[in-house]
This record gives sequence, structure tokens and C-alpha cells, in this order.
Amino acid sequence: MKKILSVVLLTIMLLGVLAGCSSQVANENSANVSGGGKSGNEQAAANEVDNFNEQLDITWMVRSFQGGGWPEDHPMIEAINEKFNVNLHIQWIPAANYAEKLNVLAASNDFPDMYLVLSEEFSKWKDKGLFLDIQPLLVDYPHLAAIPAEDLHNLNPKGQVLGLPYYLTKARDSLSVREDWLEKLNLQVPETLDEFYEVAKAFATQDPDNNGQHDTSGFSLYIDHTSGTLVGIEYIMAGFGLANQWKEEDGKLIPYQTQVTEWKQVLAYLNRAYTEGVLDRDFAVNKLGAPLEKLETNKIGFAYANPNQYQTSINSLKKLVPEGNIVPITPPTGQTGLTGTSTLNMLDKNVINANIDLKKQKRILAILDYFLSPEGSDFIKHGIEGVHYNKISEDQYEKLEAADKDRQNLINNWIFRPFDPGIQMYKWDNAETHQKIARMFAENEQHIWQNPAAGLESDTLNKSGANINGKFISTVAEIIVGRKQVDEIEQASADWLASGGSKIAEEINEAYAITQ
Repeated sequence: MKKILSVVLLTIMLLGVLAGCSSQVANENSANVSGGGKSGNEQAAANEVDNFNEQLDITWMVRSFQGGGWPEDHPMIEAINEKFNVNLHIQWIPAANYAEKLNVLAASNDFPDMYLVLSEEFSKWKDKGLFLDIQPLLVDYPHLAAIPAEDLHNLNPKGQVLGLPYYLTKARDSLSVREDWLEKLNLQVPETLDEFYEVAKAFATQDPDNNGQHDTSGFSLYIDHTSGTLVGIEYIMAGFGLANQWKEEDGKLIPYQTQVTEWKQVLAYLNRAYTEGVLDRDFAVNKLGAPLEKLETNKIGFAYANPNQYQTSINSLKKLVPEGNIVPITPPTGQTGLTGTSTLNMLDKNVINANIDLKKQKRILAILDYFLSPEGSDFIKHGIEGVHYNKISEDQYEKLEAADKDRQNLINNWIFRPFDPGIQMYKWDNAETHQKIARMFAENEQHIWQNPAAGLESDTLNKSGANINGKFISTVAEIIVGRKQVDEIEQASADWLASGGSKIAEEINEAYAITQ
């Protein structure tokens, strides 16, 4: 009997050990699949299917542009709330103040559930534990997983997806001119930078708006002090040979702050334009988007316009000038045959707060995944059938008055949308409109002004870039308005290098070498 009891006890002990080993192996396998060692309760919650039974409050901070955002009782928000059983609260922050708002939130560590992070802040903060790593969860969200790999992983740490890109058409905007002003002054579309200057000067001095006053200018620009760039005159800078922040030369990347010869040519051109009233005298206080706004409000003759919103720009102008019109033109050629156009980099990220409840995180991912699905992308572009449009037949649709009133497309336009150049080609538009937009994109593609360092990282740039870039571009602005001489760009370049620019160039080139 004692022998039998001993065998039974030994068997029980062995079974217990085996069960413990099996449990350990299962937990380890589960941790490997989920991307981290979660507790049993956390893992169970992660694997739980969200059937939207529980109503959740979700806050989302986004960047807004002209016209501002929606009220909370907007039909599009109400539709999202109903579909996903949420109370969605969108904070619409003007683009000009967005970076400042991000840093205010960082100081108080009080971030919303989901928010857009500009590329500079994303690079600085991505190792701080602020952003949810979406990579282990993508298997459950096929439309998010289908984002092109290069765009999905750009700026994200290797093996992680801490932010989802906001899609941009790289060569999107078309340099445009007031066609009616050309006709009134009997001028031709300029083909070179010299011709451009003469036409722009005529716009500033020959009263193209026919009001008897000198209240028009040829062109305008906006100063981005953080990145140290002039926005809206890319065609001028590229035509003189300036790089789009960085240029590749003999296998190395050269910062455009060191292109002193090219800067002198650009600054002499812009200083003359400012002195003669050809350049908008208020450019130094412009906010983002001001050049287009001034084109639409009868104040300047040249500016970049978005082909997707071209008719909107024309309509805005026609409210003031019924006979007014704008048309796209080819970027003017510099003396050495160079051309270039505004070229966008897809670096800003939509992120999910890593410190909110897992249920919220998964609900947000479901919403974002829906926006990229065929049904969801149709919804964020065209709105609600019967409210914003009517279906007439299988291939015919009618836009309703509420679409203009509600601006049903703000999520698609400003926040998060499919990776498709036709994101703003609407099903109620005629085929000719779509063809016109496609032609504009194709023309712009011929003049891409690529930044070969886009997406490359530098610790020094993250820490000091905004400061030294801001100082450099402030000197540029002072030269344009005549407070400093053109030759003083040499000292500004030397100061940029000495203040950290040399280290930035070294780190950017180290990152560039890895990609080659």
C-alpha cells in the first residue's frame, strides 16, 4: 500500500510540473505573438474582439485650415458616433498654431486619445513611450496594414509603427496665375524667371484690378521658422539651383544653408522684388496658406493652388471678381535651365495615446481602418447619401447643397485618408474635371524638387534644428526687406554650421549611408 501511495503522489507531482511547464510555454508563445510580455488579464483583453457594445468617449486633436472645423453636432460626427458607439470630440487646431499647441500639451503631459504629430515632434518624442505601437495589432486591421510599406515605416523605429502617415500627393500643388490679369495687361505666360519677374512687376504696378490704386502684388510667400524654409516660392529657389533643404553631391548630402552662391542669387532677386513692390510687402507676417488666400482675394497674381481644390479657389475669386480666373502654368526656368516645384514629404503622423485604455485604442484603430476601406473612404469623401449627395444611376450622382454647407470632406481633406492621388476627385464631378486634375498632377510630376534627406534623422536636428534654422531664415528675411546686405548670408551660413549645423550634416549623412 505504501508503494502504491508513493507512486500516486509521484505521478501527481509530475503532472503538476508538466502542467506548469505547459503553462509557461503557452504564456511565452502568447507573449511572442503579441509583441510583449503581457499579464494574463492584459493578454485576454488584447485578444478580446471589440463588438462596440460599450460606448466610449474619444478625443481627437487635428490640424485645421481655412474655415475651421465642424461643430460637435455635425452629421458626419453623429454618423461616426452611431456606427462605432462612441462620443467623438474633435479639437480643431489652426495649422499656424499647431506646433505650439503640441508643445503646450507636452509640457503638461495631457495628450488626447488620438492626435496628429508633426514630423519634428514625432522624431523627438517617439522614444518617450507616448505613442501606441500599432505593429502587433495590424493583423486585425487589413486596410491599415495595406498602407505602402515605405510610407508606413518612414520615421518609425525599426519593427514598430508608432504613427500612421497622413497621405500627401508629393507634387500636388500647381503654380497658378490670374489669367484675367494677363489678358487685361496683354501679357504672355512667363517661361523663364526673368519673364516671371516682369509679369509679376506689371501685376504690382499696372493696376490689374482696375481700381485706380497700387494695392496688388506679383507674388507672396510664407516663412516656416521651424524648418528654416520659404514656402510658396519653391519655383524661384529651384530655378536658381537651391536645394530642397538638402542636395546630393558625390554621394553625400549637402545642407542648403551652405549654398551661399545660390542664396545670393535668390536673395538679390527677392530683395529687388520687395523693393519694387513685386513681392507682397506683408510676407513676413503671413500665416500658412496666406499666398493662396491672397490669390483668391484679388491681392496677388501668382501662387500655388491645389488641383483637388482648384474649382473652389476659382469660385472664391469669382465671388469678388466675377470675370476672374486662375490657370496652372509650368514653373519658370532659371538661367541654367533648372526648374522645380513645391514637393511635399509624407512625414506627419497620426498617433494613438499609449496610455489610454486598450478598448479605446482598439476602437480608434477600427475607426481608422474603416476610413481606408472602400465604404469608409467613400463616406469621408462624399458624406452621407441623401444628405450630401443623391445617387441618380449606377454611374451618376448629384451633389446636394448640404455638402457645401457641411463641408462633409474635412476628415478626408485634413486628417486621414486613402493613399490615392484621386482623394478629392468626387463621383458627382464630370469626367472632364477629373482629367484636368490628372493633367495637372502629371505636369507637376515633371518638376519634382526632391529632398533626399526627407525622413532621415539627426539627434542634433531634433534638439537644436528649430533654433538654428530659425536664426538662419530670420537673416534671410532681413536681407529680403533690406535690413541686411545680401553678402551677410555668408556669415549666416557660417553661424548655422558653427551652432550645430556641421553636426547635423554629419548625422544626416550617417543615416543616409545606411539607406544606400
